[in-house]
Amino acid sequence: MVEATVPDRPQLTVGRGWAVYVGPVETGRPHRHQAAQLAWCSAGTLTVEGSWGVLDSPGHFLSARVPHRLVATHPVRMVFLDPAMVGGVPTPIAEPVSMLVSQADLLERALARWLEGQGASRNRGPNDERLATILRWLEPALDTSVRVEDAAQAVGLSASRFMHWFAEVSGLPFRAYVRWLRLQRAVRTLADGSTLTEAAHWAGFSDSAHLTRTFVATFGVRPASLRGVRVVSADDAEPPPALFDRLWTV
Repeated sequence: MVEATVPDRPQLTVGRGWAVYVGPVETGRPHRHQAAQLAWCSAGTLTVEGSWGVLDSPGHFLSARVPHRLVATHPVRMVFLDPAMVGGVPTPIAEPVSMLVSQADLLERALARWLEGQGASRNRGPNDERLATILRWLEPALDTSVRVEDAAQAVGLSASRFMHWFAEVSGLPFRAYVRWLRLQRAVRTLADGSTLTEAAHWAGFSDSAHLTRTFVATFGVRPASLRGVRVVSADDAEPPPALFDRLWTV
């Protein structure tokens, strides 16, 4: 395998609805997150545990909201993508987890090009205009308590119709998507040097304990795991294009 030239310390790049992580992972608790995930190792194998048992492979694809646990002895590469980023196009994979064997080398090459600064482009954004409208509305709304009724009004729908529509076009229930956005904001705030309490307040969590519980349930590790990780905020970029496409065609 052609190995990507990785950063000198673990790096997490966070965009709007996506994230790319390169570095080691600690063996955490079983968890699930609100995004589809590609994960692979440049050397050795990656173990993923779940209701299906234990799978060992160079890489894996995991659908959103699938409980799992990762075990790896080598640094890993992980790409997270919220379904709303592709306008609700559902993943064609029927199984909750799929092994990536021959694809791992292609993914590593695509990551190498992206890390070297090649092929970066503007965020393509959702295709559905109403979805684009609600995503723009959500950014300032995160400063307060987000009410379904207010979000529905922003796109001219009843609350019940809005909930059905949003889940249909985005691939996530509305409240789950808002929780993902709050976690993104908390990660950025922590990376900027804020305390856990400050990050919880800025991201709209009731307190630091609430943020910690949500973080653990989503990523399987405590927020303290971000210490030593270089966090890059990339609001105007999209994930590596080849990985973006690969995520929905594996």
